[in-house]
Amino acid sequence: MDPGTLPAEWKDVFVLDARTIQLGAGDRAVRIIGPARQTLKRLQEPVSVTRGEEAADDGDSCPEQGCPRPAEGCPPTAAAAIRVQARRQLAAVLIDGLPRPAALLAEQLTRLPLGLLLLRDDHLVDRADVAAGYPAAAVGLTRAVAVRRSCLRQDPEAAVITCSAPARQTSASAANTSLPIPHTPPALPQEPVDIQVIFARRAVAPARLSAAAARAQLVLPVVRHPLGAGPDQWQIGPLLSRDHGPCPQCLQLHGAAADPHWDTVQTALAGQHPTANPPLDQEDPQSATVVASLLAREVQLAIDGEVTPQTASRMIGLSASTGKLSLEQVSPHPECACRLNTPVSG
Repeated sequence: MDPGTLPAEWKDVFVLDARTIQLGAGDRAVRIIGPARQTLKRLQEPVSVTRGEEAADDGDSCPEQGCPRPAEGCPPTAAAAIRVQARRQLAAVLIDGLPRPAALLAEQLTRLPLGLLLLRDDHLVDRADVAAGYPAAAVGLTRAVAVRRSCLRQDPEAAVITCSAPARQTSASAANTSLPIPHTPPALPQEPVDIQVIFARRAVAPARLSAAAARAQLVLPVVRHPLGAGPDQWQIGPLLSRDHGPCPQCLQLHGAAADPHWDTVQTALAGQHPTANPPLDQEDPQSATVVASLLAREVQLAIDGEVTPQTASRMIGLSASTGKLSLEQVSPHPECACRLNTPVSG
């Protein structure tokens, strides 16, 4: 098979198993995790690129499908569009925790579309979720199932699946044996994903970040800081990379330098209000939309690979009441092992 919409280094396609496809065989080979048949179908779909006045050019067709340029090659903008489309078709994103901003993020990512979107949140939709924007018809479903339904309404062909941590699947069914045991989604995938977006309140436990970094190429923490009667504050980023940093270990080293008990404090804050069982408080619908839009842009930039996301070296702070943004620089720690993989600029 020779998909015409892929860059030259990804022309060779290998089906490794029912859920794994590899593009290319050299150093730039990539793998996509997902249903093999559906993946192959998506790779064969033509890429529609708007070229404006370029469509009026004369000359022999370019080898790239539908390109009117001469055979020596496509213009840079067309080649970039092909690369971006291929990256999106190959991307796997895991959204871990589904408060309302995360649900909106999932819907926006479905419209890209992505190769695979994974959703994780076992919390049952309740009155607080409905007040925050979840549909009333979703009450009694898990957030992950409710969001998946919403995504599939936008695109019935989208590859959206739910997953769950095994530790959270036993208490509900064991508490009432008179009820039938519901279908339990598969556990978190062992295969790597491209980006894992973690939603949490107050803090993300360092151990959780480390576990996510072992599974995902990039980890984007999103923390909501409730301020009592005042407006919430959101902290987005930094985008953690195990390859070139900053990574979770960098955050621990930076935190320990400021406070020897940083690790313990973050773990305690994260344990006060676990993501899957938040207190009954409402989220501002407008701030949820803003947070989701910011995150969708950051994820899209990370996947497309054409422009560096803001969170690659910064944390974005957002005030829910004013919409004011603040940026805080975050760099790899000089004593962290990820510095060995950080490219040295010119």
